[in-house]
Amino acid sequence: MSIAVWKEDYATGHLQVDREHQELFDLVNGLHQAMMQKCPPSDLEIILEQLAIHTIDHFDSEEALMQANQYPGYARHKQTHDALKTKVMQLITRVKQQESSVTTDLTQFLAEWLAHHIKGEDQLMIRFFQRQQQHLALAR
Repeated sequence: MSIAVWKEDYATGHLQVDREHQELFDLVNGLHQAMMQKCPPSDLEIILEQLAIHTIDHFDSEEALMQANQYPGYARHKQTHDALKTKVMQLITRVKQQESSVTTDLTQFLAEWLAHHIKGEDQLMIRFFQRQQQHLALAR
């Protein structure tokens, strides 16, 4: 059962960003499925760490795009990335120390955060890039 379902209206039109988003959806679903199958906590930790690594890589990729294109919303967008990274890293620490566990609340939160972030911040960013490219094309 998938908790994070990719929808076409999540597509930004930027192939790399969309591919990475779909991979994040897959990883959230993998974590959710492993939890539902009652995999051992050590397995859930590994999946959660893979999700965190991929998320950080994706955020780094987006932030590089924003800087390369002088995106005016960079600081705000990076702040949302940093907040999620902090939250996930704290969760991983709590799971490793057996102070917390992976629950459906967590996977639901991740799925909703991802969808909301894509529909908001990421689509704004890509629209800016598209307008920038249009202006460059007109200037030629």
